[in-house]
Amino acid sequence: MAIHRPGEKFRYHRLLSRRGGKREMVAALSLTAMVDMFTVLVIFLLQSYSSTGEIIYIPKEVTLPKATEIKELKPAVVVTISTKELLIDKTPVMTFDAVRTQEDWLLQPLSEPLKKAIELAKQKHEAKLGNQLRQAIQPPTAPGEPVPDEPTPWSKITVQADKGIDFLTVKKVMYTVTEAGASEINFAVMKRSDTE
Repeated sequence: MAIHRPGEKFRYHRLLSRRGGKREMVAALSLTAMVDMFTVLVIFLLQSYSSTGEIIYIPKEVTLPKATEIKELKPAVVVTISTKELLIDKTPVMTFDAVRTQEDWLLQPLSEPLKKAIELAKQKHEAKLGNQLRQAIQPPTAPGEPVPDEPTPWSKITVQADKGIDFLTVKKVMYTVTEAGASEINFAVMKRSDTE
């Protein structure tokens, strides 16, 4: 394509339009720019798309309480308190009435399966991580220096409690969960919308 002085093209176009001719338009598509654009688009979509899916299964009979401040839940052992029964990872362990009528704080039917679930989660975590990788990641500590007490990922428990459950029942479950060896308890809630 020839380079013209400014204004030449416009004058040439005016002459063509007087004679009834049309100016040729050739649109060149820059393939490199298009590939770059699609690459950026694909990377954006991959990063914004959540492929983890559903982290926690919420039973139909459980209505979670709503909260304004929430943080994302990590996969963990889930204890569900519904108005009918107590479940550990979708497996019923005892009825809700048995929990309410029990005088003792430690719920034995919940404690034993919970200990097994925590031990199984610990084994899965250790198999995945491996001893060498764990030693490479941990910072060296001086002799006599206390090791930071960091909650272990396998001893985190998520509690799903129906919003109609009384606090005494939730407190019994929390006591049993900590006695079973859990170091951190998270509560599953739904995010309250701005209109509520």
